Amino acid sequence: MLTNWQRIRIALWGLSAVFLVACQPNLVDGEQDGVLRIGGSTTLLPILSTAASDFMEKYETWDKVDSSLPDNEIVIFVSGGGSSFGVRSSINGTVHIGLASRDLKDKEKELLGNHQSFLVGKDAVVIATNVNNPIAALKDGFTSDELALIMSGEYDTFQSIDNSLAPEEIVLFVRDSGAGSAEIIQNKIMGERQISPHALQLASQGALLKKLESNEYGIAYISSGLVLESDVLKAYSLDGVEPTNENFISGQYSLVRPLLMLVKGEPSVMQLHFIDYVLNEGQKIVESNNYVPVIEIE
Repeated sequence: MLTNWQRIRIALWGLSAVFLVACQPNLVDGEQDGVLRIGGSTTLLPILSTAASDFMEKYETWDKVDSSLPDNEIVIFVSGGGSSFGVRSSINGTVHIGLASRDLKDKEKELLGNHQSFLVGKDAVVIATNVNNPIAALKDGFTSDELALIMSGEYDTFQSIDNSLAPEEIVLFVRDSGAGSAEIIQNKIMGERQISPHALQLASQGALLKKLESNEYGIAYISSGLVLESDVLKAYSLDGVEPTNENFISGQYSLVRPLLMLVKGEPSVMQLHFIDYVLNEGQKIVESNNYVPVIEIE
């Protein structure tokens, strides 16, 4: 049975991850004591946190996973920090498994050297507002050009979007530049334009979700899984394509991204067992979070 202390340790690792990485440049040696450290994408954070809790509760000690492993207690720390943090921590060896919700850059692949990436599922970046937002009753979608004008701040009031609306100021919520969602918006929507300097940057998908749900004047790009499970948010089509899992799978929706687990070098036996768990039993968790699983769930 998962103890309260195990749950607390997951939370504490998440809160102190940046400090630990800065102060202890080689944390991964702890695996010999039965400890796995995982960190990165906040989109993947709820999936991996649940999978880690379930895995620890199911097996308790490593010898119950694999009789060739020691009888050490299973302890899995899961942290956020963003996709760039996950890749960087994998490169530096400060986590056993990095999390990224975007494709790897050529430079990152070079720095990782021999590595393996495992596709956990697929997600998409979706444009969303509160259901009580002034634009919600008038529009069901945006073009890429309209979105670029909004995100750059060139459209700064709702009247800029539709002349029938009052000149209320648009409140922009965005992720920090190290987030996978921020990079896909910059690369596929913004082009040479930059995000408005007046946009409010949030450090995690969860923080962005809370802001968007509580502000009727907000517009944001956010993980599809969070929008689809929220009763107070409206998701918008992009260039005439609805943000549905069917359109994500078919490739019709343009802002689709991979959800990846990264291992520098060859995965250890412990790492492989946990990764296998996520790619099999854990796919139900992926689906329950409204992301696209990599295997068909019966």
